[in-house]
Amino acid sequence: MFELKITSLNQAVSLSRKWATYTISLLDPGIEGYESIKIPVASHGQKLRRYYFNDITPSEIWNELSYDTENMKMVTSEQIQDILEFTTSLVSSDKLLVHCHAGISRSTAVACGVLCQHGLSPEEAIKHVLSVRKQAFPNKYILKLFDEILGLENQLVVAHREIYRSKFGNF
Repeated sequence: MFELKITSLNQAVSLSRKWATYTISLLDPGIEGYESIKIPVASHGQKLRRYYFNDITPSEIWNELSYDTENMKMVTSEQIQDILEFTTSLVSSDKLLVHCHAGISRSTAVACGVLCQHGLSPEEAIKHVLSVRKQAFPNKYILKLFDEILGLENQLVVAHREIYRSKFGNF
């Protein structure tokens, strides 16, 4: 199995150049317009993909009290499919860096899906992500999309719910 790190945007800037062979960069739309924010880049021979979407779920899109949803962009199944195509060739010597702004929700959900793609069960994937990133709280909608695309029959969402329920109670 490849080596995995899940981080925030700030931590990813250095790791993408010095450590990772593959980087999945999950960014808020419009972030490149802010000069004060540094964004990871790949060094020679490294692979990097950027995806732009907010950390939201469909229920939040319709909840007027949650967010200013007019400018929000939700992840698409096409983006998830592209992530899977990008990571399909990972081998045991590779080092995968997955990051989002905080390293808590989008990045941990994507890491779970990629781990399932590479043979871990949904339960193993979530436990592995928790061992790599203690403050993980995967985005449920991203997990659902991986479930659908990988044909996991909702096992990833169920494993997430059961593991987090046993850890935190009902949430």
